[in-house]
Amino acid sequence: MKKLWLVLSMVMVLALATTGFAFAAPAQDEPTLNLVELALAANEATGDFDTLIAAVTCPYFGNGFIQILTAARPRTVFAPTDAAFARLELNPENICTLPKETLKYLLFYHITNGRVDSGQVVASEQLMMLNKLYAPVVVGDGSVRIAGAEIVAVDLMATNGIIHVIDGVMLPPTP
Repeated sequence: MKKLWLVLSMVMVLALATTGFAFAAPAQDEPTLNLVELALAANEATGDFDTLIAAVTCPYFGNGFIQILTAARPRTVFAPTDAAFARLELNPENICTLPKETLKYLLFYHITNGRVDSGQVVASEQLMMLNKLYAPVVVGDGSVRIAGAEIVAVDLMATNGIIHVIDGVMLPPTP
């Protein structure tokens, strides 16, 4: 297990170095920010999560996603960067033009129940997401991918969960 952790850490450092991702959660024994506050802090530090924040705060959701991400029940979020959304021609200005159910289904494919740290992600073949679909996890070729998106930063700890940053938007299989 120690060797796996070391390999994962090296992969993530390499990924961070090549992507330019600079945000790291402050080292602390106990996290003090919930998932929403942590995402806002990460966005303030990097400016890389404007589209994701716009998506979860779309007016047609009301406070629904905010409640999911601030609730005491732990969640793990795989957070796409703005560049990931941009590859799909999505940005803060147009993300809320997606139909409500489509965006909800897409966002739920980026959240899983529980605190799933990087070691657990690597040890998994797939994770069940909130939309009840499985996202495959593939480790190899110097990277870790979930549903095709490379994980580029790991284990950003919140009081109610964990954020892992990904370089792509995970597209759920169509029902």
